[in-house]
This record gives sequence, structure tokens and C-alpha cells, in this order.
Amino acid sequence: MAQSHTGVDPWLAGVDVEIRNTGGTEPSAASGAGFSLSVTEANAVLAQAQNALAKLVELRQQTGYLKQVRPAAHDPASIAYNARLVNGRGVFDTARDHVDAEVRYLGRLIEKVEQALRTTSGYESEAAHDLAATPRGGVAG
Repeated sequence: MAQSHTGVDPWLAGVDVEIRNTGGTEPSAASGAGFSLSVTEANAVLAQAQNALAKLVELRQQTGYLKQVRPAAHDPASIAYNARLVNGRGVFDTARDHVDAEVRYLGRLIEKVEQALRTTSGYESEAAHDLAATPRGGVAG
């Protein structure tokens, strides 16, 4: 049986999320792999990812129930088939591992989008503070 891929790093290694401060269509200023999103797009992606993560967490709980399956009969074929489903590295373990990998992936993606939104929000707050501190009245005062 093929081993499932359960790591997250290869999927998101070197992938950054950048938030565009304008609603414009200019290309990303960031180099390398990543996403450049407007604040609206980032919030939409974040909401969708959080919704999908909640569903995956529920699905992960359900994969535990699959391991409780018992053979339909106590004949050798049923017992062997059931063992391939629930024991050791059976099909249900592989399913659980796959769901776990998806949970980790979405969790990391959510972290990256939230960090990008916090960074953008911090820049906007700093700019607003700087604007408020700017003397009014122009050059002559």
C-alpha cells in the first residue's frame, strides 16, 4: 500500500501571502512564490479556509469512528478484509492521515493569511497615526 503524504512544508514552503493596499490590479511586488490579494479577497479566502477547516476537523473526528468497524461475519475472509481496513496501516488509518494533512495545510494557510492581514492592518494604523500627527496648515503654518 502506498504511504500517504502527511507533511505540510512541501506544500507551503516559500509561499507567501501579500495584501495589496489598493483595490488595484497591479502585479505583486513580492518575489518568489505566493499570493497577492486585496484585503477583500484575503478576508474571503480566510472565511472559506476557516469554514473548510471546521468541516475537516469534524471529518477527522468521524475517521475515528471508522476504526470501530467490526467484521460482518467471523469467517476468515471477513476478518482479513476488516483487518485491512482498521488495523495498523489500514485504509482508515490512511484516510485519517490524509485528513490530518489537510487540516495542517489549511491551518498553516490560515496563519499566513491572518499574518498578512495583521501586517497590512498594522501599516494602515501606523499611517493613520502619522497622518493624525502631521501639522495642519501647510508650509506657512
